[in-house]
Amino acid sequence: MTVPSHDAGDLIVKALADPERLRVFADIVLTESGATVTDLRARHPRAEKALHRLFEAGLVTRDDGKVHAAPEAFKTAAAAAREARPDAPPGVSPEVAHFYSNGRITTIPVNRRTRVKLLRDLAERHFAFDRVYTEHEVNETLAAEYHDPLQLRRDLIDELLLERNLGGSEYRRREAPPLEGTAR
Repeated sequence: MTVPSHDAGDLIVKALADPERLRVFADIVLTESGATVTDLRARHPRAEKALHRLFEAGLVTRDDGKVHAAPEAFKTAAAAAREARPDAPPGVSPEVAHFYSNGRITTIPVNRRTRVKLLRDLAERHFAFDRVYTEHEVNETLAAEYHDPLQLRRDLIDELLLERNLGGSEYRRREAPPLEGTAR
């Protein structure tokens, strides 16, 4: 049975929520060459009923008289979940998308190269070269991305992606020099 991808995650969770179905599925997973229905029935009294739900969820397939686990069902469900509710906002570079959860940055990378990639992505998405921004605008924009907008603002300035006037009331986008040892 083919499962629409948007429902796949729900079906998987429901199928594995029952302890007996979970045991049957674990048995199938741990049997590398596949398990016969007869063997499963011998070890699990309610195997037939469990198999019905596991097939329905796309977690198992039948081939050569044996039941095999279908791990691609998890990949399909995860991809559908990401598509339905992406972790990173639209336009975020795939290189840094894993730093996002529910549309917000969850952690600032410790590694400088990676941190600069994240900061460049922020600067490119939010700040134009031909515009002057107020401190309030910069803080408000960065607050939508991360719980500590002042840290992001300092990092953008430290990495020469933004510059501010002496009073700190005006900001503008700046082209940062490449990191040492990297080509741009």
